[in-house]
This record gives sequence, structure tokens and C-alpha cells, in this order.
Amino acid sequence: MQQEKNLNNLQVWVTRPVNQAKALSKMIIDHGGQVIQFPVITIQAIALTTNNSDLLKQLENIDYIVFISPNAVTYGVTELLKYGEIPAHLKLVTIGQASAQKLQQMTGRIPDITPIDHYNSEALLAHKGLSHNTIKNKEFIIFRGRGGRELLADTLKERAAVIHYIEVYQRLKPIVSDDEINSLWQESSGKKTISRIISLSSNEGLNNLVEIFASSSNKYAYKQLLLSPLIVVTEKMRLNAQNLGFKSDIIIAEKSSNDAFLKGILKWQATKT
Repeated sequence: MQQEKNLNNLQVWVTRPVNQAKALSKMIIDHGGQVIQFPVITIQAIALTTNNSDLLKQLENIDYIVFISPNAVTYGVTELLKYGEIPAHLKLVTIGQASAQKLQQMTGRIPDITPIDHYNSEALLAHKGLSHNTIKNKEFIIFRGRGGRELLADTLKERAAVIHYIEVYQRLKPIVSDDEINSLWQESSGKKTISRIISLSSNEGLNNLVEIFASSSNKYAYKQLLLSPLIVVTEKMRLNAQNLGFKSDIIIAEKSSNDAFLKGILKWQATKT
């Protein structure tokens, strides 16, 4: 059945890292929208320490492996597979749907534990498979990016689990030249659109976006950026955007999934047409 083109004349900036932007971009295009990919976070692998490499050689002592994000799956599973197949006794844990899908794609296994309704550390910690009685004295490896939240590990420790962190990637602010900003804005402004909206998945990305434009010599582009509507994923992000000077609509997607972003964009667009 032909997809209804209900995003005609809408331009959406997709700011996710390059490899994570493809699915949402395709969904928007399939609905008739125009996409500008402008990643505000770059993902870079981190070399494992000797201690972490040694830990992965002794997985018989580990009970659970937690993947914080799709990037944690990508880089964590790559490291795991250097030492052969992932042992069957390990319980694999993910937080979000995208991580679960990536895990199945790379290993052929679905997560043993993953939240059902909400996709964050709090929802994962509420899962009965991570109760105090279940994980007491169990050993965990948590694959994550550099500088992640401590809530998950701290709570698991309170439940008497033993935690090992392995940081396998870092998130960096891209270096964007004035020429790139000028080219982007010419492309954006030159398209025949009735509206523009910028999709953002994290406060880190939101801050990076503003810093990139604020440091550019193109002050007109910076001022216009702050007049652009946004779709974000939390109330905290909405408040941050207001504090940063955004003056147009700021809508909140129900979740951070591609489907939720598309649903939010469609709903917002319907109010404009």
C-alpha cells in the first residue's frame, strides 16, 4: 500500500550520529518529508584497557552483560566476539528497543532482560529479573560510553551485585566549519518548505547544536536556528531548549524511538496544515 505523503513541504533536521540517522530519515522521506542530516554527536571507539581485555577472557565468572545503548551493543559485541562465541550461560540485558534489535542482528540472540514500556535505567531496574534476591552476589559487565549515568550501576551495587564497567565508545561534538554552516543554511533555506523542525535525542546533542551555531560567524543562521521548532524526548530537554533561547514550538516525543519521533512530527505537522 502506498505511504500517505502527509509530511509534504516539511523539512526535518535529523541530528543523530550518521549510522543512527538512516532509519528515521527514511521514514520521514517515505511520508513525503524533506530530510537534512546534521549529526551533532560523533561516535568514536575506545580501545580497551588491559584489565578489560583480561576480563573478557574470563567470561565464565560473569553472570550478566548489560548494553546501555545501540552503540554499546555495536562496540561491546565486537569486542566479545574477538574471544569466540558469547557463552550461553550469560544473561544479556538491554535498555531500549534499538539496542535489542541490534543485539539480535549481531548475535542472533534476543535480550534475556529488557524493559517493556519505558526505555531507561529506571525501567530496567524495575524489571523482576534484576531484583535483589535474583542478582545478589552476581557479576555484571556493563558496556557503555565514556561518562555515562551512574544510576544503574549504583542501584545494582545496592542490590549486592558486583559491577565491572567497560567503556567502549565516546561521544564527541563534531567540528563544523563556517563554510559547512553556510552551505547547510543555504540548502535548508533554499528548499521549498512551509515549515522546519529539528529532531534531537539528548541534551548533549541539543547543547552541541547550539554551540556549533553560536561559534559560527554566520550570526543570521544562529538567530534563525533559535526560531526553529524542536522535537525532543524529555521535559528536561524542553526546559533546556527554552533556557538556550529557542522561541518556537518545542514538542516532546512519547519515547526516543524512531516510531515515536515520526508520530510526534506527524501530529505537530497536522496542527500546522
